[in-house]
Amino acid sequence: MITINSKPITEDNFKKFGRVVKSPKGEPTAQAADFRFWSDIANYEIDGSTEIGICTVYKQPKNIINGMERHLNTPEILIPIDAPFVLPLLKEGESEEQAESFQVDIGEAVLIDKAVWHGACLPVGKEESSYFVIFRKGTPNEDVYKKEIKEIELQF
Repeated sequence: MITINSKPITEDNFKKFGRVVKSPKGEPTAQAADFRFWSDIANYEIDGSTEIGICTVYKQPKNIINGMERHLNTPEILIPIDAPFVLPLLKEGESEEQAESFQVDIGEAVLIDKAVWHGACLPVGKEESSYFVIFRKGTPNEDVYKKEIKEIELQF
């Protein structure tokens, strides 16, 4: 079995898989007494309409994955709702030994590029966690490619 240590996500260590969205540190685009707004902190291109779903994942006896999926026609955005999660990823052409995993905290989001293999997220610190999933409309029925992989244990 392959063991991978999860790491905190940063813009630099995640860039081969996509982009990280974190709270901006600069001046807001607009503000008033009752709000502050930052525009264009991230962007992506998608052909067609999008859909938003929610995925709930459950703590397992061991943090092991043995399968991944990818989408060839859309990037995928994941946003934690109620707990951090760990996200396992693998680039096309890489072996399971080259897989990486990242912890994504509440207040952060990830944009996974098209065709990047990814496993279901694993909850951190709770028995279950939910996250928003945003991608091209119809993706679950039309653009999911799955593959079995050697077992990977994620440590976090």
